[in-house]
Amino acid sequence: MVASLLMFGGCVAQHAAKYDWGSYNPSLYTYYKDPGKASELMTSLQTIINSTNAGHGAVPPGIYAEYGYLQLQQGKSQEAVASFQAEEQHWPESKAFMDRMIQVASTGPKPASTQEH
Repeated sequence: MVASLLMFGGCVAQHAAKYDWGSYNPSLYTYYKDPGKASELMTSLQTIINSTNAGHGAVPPGIYAEYGYLQLQQGKSQEAVASFQAEEQHWPESKAFMDRMIQVASTGPKPASTQEH
């Protein structure tokens, strides 16, 4: 029984370190409280991407997508498409959603006169 607990504990410790989320949680919380601080969240996301790529690890799921969404909000459509494509490449299960986001980023927002109500 003790051996089973030790083995289970070892698996949990290894699983918890699979992704390096950096300062994602505090910066996301700050962004939710004050959307004007999007640059702090973007910096956090970029740091996670850079540090993970430098260490040859896996970028946590959703990081590229969220970074792309913030880029899209800033009008950086081409950069957003690249981030959405990176999310889709690293996390194939996101393909349907990322394809839709790529479509949105590629076509841009509809003019106000043609939007459906």
